[in-house]
Amino acid sequence: MGRRRELGSIASGIVGSFASRNNDVDGYWGIGKLYKFAESQSTKAITVNLKNRGIKPSAQEFDLMVCSYSEMLFRLMGKRELPNSWLVSVTIRVEFDVEYQHEHHYWRCELGKPCTLICEILDDIGRTHKANAYVNCLPHNPNRECRSLRFGNL
Repeated sequence: MGRRRELGSIASGIVGSFASRNNDVDGYWGIGKLYKFAESQSTKAITVNLKNRGIKPSAQEFDLMVCSYSEMLFRLMGKRELPNSWLVSVTIRVEFDVEYQHEHHYWRCELGKPCTLICEILDDIGRTHKANAYVNCLPHNPNRECRSLRFGNL
């Protein structure tokens, strides 16, 4: 059986994948789609609950993405032989229009505004395992983006 400190590695893997360009929603980058949704809801943050498969503010458009990352979480737990009972909560918080941090948001390396992603796993003994990812992004705009060829091939 594994150790609880492996939960930090799981958080890191999940947030890294979530931030990647392979995180597709309807064939477009998931972070850009979340950004556009956040703007429509007049909020600067989205929280995805991987344990309970939910998103706040609520939106069915992201159900498939939430389910696939929830499945990834439990698959990673199984690979490391960690019991699911150790998980109290598992969230990914995506914060848009955050303050630029030179050590994380490389100016001019990508288009868009700084965005921070935080994956937090709270375990059954009250310890929080946290991993961050930093990207620059713009709200989704289908006129400026190409749809992934993977669209529809889930």
